[in-house]
Amino acid sequence: MQQGADQDWLLGNPLWWPNSRSNQSITKLDEKNPPVSWDFTSPDIGGRGWMRQRLQPIGPQILFTTAWSLFFLIASAIPLIFPDETPIDDQNLAIIFFSISWILVLVPFLWFSNGNSEGLNFFPLEIIPFILGIVLFILHIIIDPKLGWLGYLFFSYSWFKTVNNISNSLSVNSARWLLPISISDFSDNIFNEGWTLLTKNFRNGLIATYSKNMAHYSAEITGLTRGNNKFIAFSIVYQGRIIHDPFNNKFLPSVELTRLLINPPLKISGESWPSNLIVIREEE
Repeated sequence: MQQGADQDWLLGNPLWWPNSRSNQSITKLDEKNPPVSWDFTSPDIGGRGWMRQRLQPIGPQILFTTAWSLFFLIASAIPLIFPDETPIDDQNLAIIFFSISWILVLVPFLWFSNGNSEGLNFFPLEIIPFILGIVLFILHIIIDPKLGWLGYLFFSYSWFKTVNNISNSLSVNSARWLLPISISDFSDNIFNEGWTLLTKNFRNGLIATYSKNMAHYSAEITGLTRGNNKFIAFSIVYQGRIIHDPFNNKFLPSVELTRLLINPPLKISGESWPSNLIVIREEE
């Protein structure tokens, strides 16, 4: 049981891809290898080098709540269609349905996001039409109820754009690249150019960030521990929320991202992979 859990830690839990043969494969559709400048390996080879760790897909975890959020968004228009005929105050009922709708679309996505979002980040919310909708909703109470329809249109537009933002963020498989490391080898000298270190010592959690602008992406290095083994994890993060596998056919890198990915983030090849993480499985 423990050996299976160790191997699934890299390849992903088979329950994430039910009824699919791909849950038993070393490589999955759209996955590709890093450039030859990287020292990389796979769970059926072991040895030294970077290795892909698949992360749980977020889409299936939020599909149900996202679908229901549309229902409550539509329901929030009921007080506008039937004024003064709802069981409670029109504005209160609209606010209740509206709040449920946005909770269902935003909270699960933010809860299951796998990036290290820092600072103020509204993604995936389409913020400008959302704010305009709030302003018009207030004005429809103060000035003219007809403004409520205009506010509803802005809210609807913001909802569809927000869901589209979520869909785009989930278009690339989530995976990070791990390298076993000895704590004695950790120093600022092992990092390639462009990385800003946040600590002088190895730690679990965020260790370094890439200093150059990469449009919608950021790059981060984190430390993690499994059993007695220490790892450096390299991640490319979309909008500070979702980790994308940069070595995937669906991943579209910018010029700066391409420069970053030419070489691995570290100058060392790390330690040998622990034997309990090595497995032989079928290619897809």
